[in-house]
Amino acid sequence: MKRISAALLTILVLSGCAVTGQPAQPGTAAVFDGNTVTNDQVAAWSTALRDLGFANGPGEALTLLLLQPIAEQSAVADGKVFTDEQVKQDAISWALATGQMITEVTDDQMAVVRMVRNLATQAVPADGDSLTFTQPVLDALAGLEARAEVSPEYGDFSQELFAASVAAAVADIASYSSAEGQISYLVLKRVNGFSPYAQREWMVDEAAKAGATT
Repeated sequence: MKRISAALLTILVLSGCAVTGQPAQPGTAAVFDGNTVTNDQVAAWSTALRDLGFANGPGEALTLLLLQPIAEQSAVADGKVFTDEQVKQDAISWALATGQMITEVTDDQMAVVRMVRNLATQAVPADGDSLTFTQPVLDALAGLEARAEVSPEYGDFSQELFAASVAAAVADIASYSSAEGQISYLVLKRVNGFSPYAQREWMVDEAAKAGATT
């Protein structure tokens, strides 16, 4: 079974789960290091993931949105830039893999796919089939727990929950992957640093809620 590295788990839980502040502006999901994520953006990305065939909760979309700046900056710094055509074809492939047929890729779907591809450039193989991340991403994760101002609708960001979600995703991919020893970038489409139980009932997709309890 593929698992997240013990080193990553150790790094992520060193500071514990800090209580974050709350954003003051109505409609704001979270504020982190000068970047603001709105509830509308969370809803749009959650819908984009669902339309591509992936059930999800708002915590997953918010996690991706909060990590978007560091993932993009790091990918560009490493010279790993994906063209619009590459991202579009990836989105179509995502949908086809889950039995969905899309004729037009939306801007939000493009943004989600590009974010996951960028984050994957910062995923680093660790011992065996385990997975860790580059230092800029690890620093961002620590910063999210320590400094992010998050609406109580989502709960607090936890590095430990994020690490657990990555480990679960890697194990899930391993259960049906035909490429032994390979970790698909798709494991990163559902990373989540927020507890599904902190979300209000009206915010949680039924399929995602069912998956969180199994």
